[in-house]
Amino acid sequence: MRLAVVNASYPLSEDVDSIVFSFESGVLYTGSESGINRFQPLRVIDADQRIVIPGLTDAHMHLYSTALAQGRLDLRKVKSIDELKELVRKAYESSAKNEWIVGRGWDQDKMEEKRLPTRYDLDEVAPEKPVVLVRVCGHAAVLNTKAMDILGLKEKYDKMAKFIQIEDGKPTGVVLEDLVYYVLSKIPPPPMDKVVSLVKSLLEEYLSYGVVQLHSMSVTEDELEVIARLEDLGELIHEYNAYIEHSEFLRGVQKKYRGLIRGVKLFSDGSFGARTAALRQPYSDAGVSGELLLDAKAILELSSGVVRENLEVAVHAIGDKALEQVLEAAKQLKNTLRIEHASLTPLDLLEKISQLRPRISVQPHFILSDTWITDRLGDRTQWVYVFKSLLSSGARLMGSSDSPVEPFNPWLGVYAAVERGGPEGLPIYNYTSFEKLTFTESLRLYSENTSLGRSLVVTNLRNIPRSKQDYERARAEIVITRKGVKEVISKAQ
Repeated sequence: MRLAVVNASYPLSEDVDSIVFSFESGVLYTGSESGINRFQPLRVIDADQRIVIPGLTDAHMHLYSTALAQGRLDLRKVKSIDELKELVRKAYESSAKNEWIVGRGWDQDKMEEKRLPTRYDLDEVAPEKPVVLVRVCGHAAVLNTKAMDILGLKEKYDKMAKFIQIEDGKPTGVVLEDLVYYVLSKIPPPPMDKVVSLVKSLLEEYLSYGVVQLHSMSVTEDELEVIARLEDLGELIHEYNAYIEHSEFLRGVQKKYRGLIRGVKLFSDGSFGARTAALRQPYSDAGVSGELLLDAKAILELSSGVVRENLEVAVHAIGDKALEQVLEAAKQLKNTLRIEHASLTPLDLLEKISQLRPRISVQPHFILSDTWITDRLGDRTQWVYVFKSLLSSGARLMGSSDSPVEPFNPWLGVYAAVERGGPEGLPIYNYTSFEKLTFTESLRLYSENTSLGRSLVVTNLRNIPRSKQDYERARAEIVITRKGVKEVISKAQ
């Protein structure tokens, strides 16, 4: 079957106002309406001058944790330790006996006290039930004493000791990096049917924004089992690509779910917010330089088996010290390695990137969320999230959300790349205004890697968005993939 979309506004090419789509072969034609008749489409959709785009991709997100977050404490708007404690207290009083209280989203730099919460804060309001609250970045968390006791962390100082914050010889309840993932893996998950329902709801919302392809990171077998079930039921409309944890790779999970797995995720450092991103010079607001988790040699060693399995290696690198090591490894791994974030890219690293031209997943919304970045990095802020420079270097950028760290609405990411915090008056704008992208350049971050031949989205936009409100209102009205035509916008919108 063939259908045509006519009377369209196609921002990626001024010469296109009509497209012919085949469910067997994808896009057959782009051009003017006069050229569609020779394809004899069985259905014609009049876009009525609405913007039509290729289906969008979120090239770095965490499907399972984003879905679970819908049923947990949302701490992204918390402005003080007292407010955080009050939310925990209410959850403590309403939860069942022995139920874990889990939340995510706090940011100490956006709270009045400008300090990390501790187990002592949580113990005041939740003494008898385990509590785990993850920082917005996912690279730090705070546990109450009950949770530490259950997990054996209060007295446990083995290979994980460097990831436990100690003050006056005692753990504060704050854990970092690898230990965060260990803690989360020990929290009992909801029943499978509940998780499947949460994931289905999340996928439907993604579709409402025009997102048809997902690259899910740090995937465990729990997530793969959910996706496999949806696939068996014929309910997986999205193109799903998993990048599994290396520990899952060692267990051989890729052999069981080979059709779903595209690569393996590695971490070379942490985050700016937790001050665990590895820097070549200390943070401007602290006498630490972060933590290099993997150097080039270690990356190559861990990647050897992955590459032999014809899988990609996706390496997290936020700080310049970590990125330097990842680029060194990329010289040998070439097209089998992609870089996640590349957040701090001084001129010498941009030069190395121009030589290697790697694939890099970037997260434009970090620009708006990292309101404290100038405090962390000082003058180095001029090299943070430099998308214009990265594109000029020849790097192949892929737009993403890193959800649940950031909102998964890609239109908010496009807005951030276009405006760079100018309307919000953020200090980063003064350092990096020259890195602003055009609407078309920003849209390409999210659409260039999903071939026009695979999918089309008819949006509710008739003009290029001009304000944040315009971007927030952007939705997909019709999604066309090889699996069919789906009207996805809700009547409420």
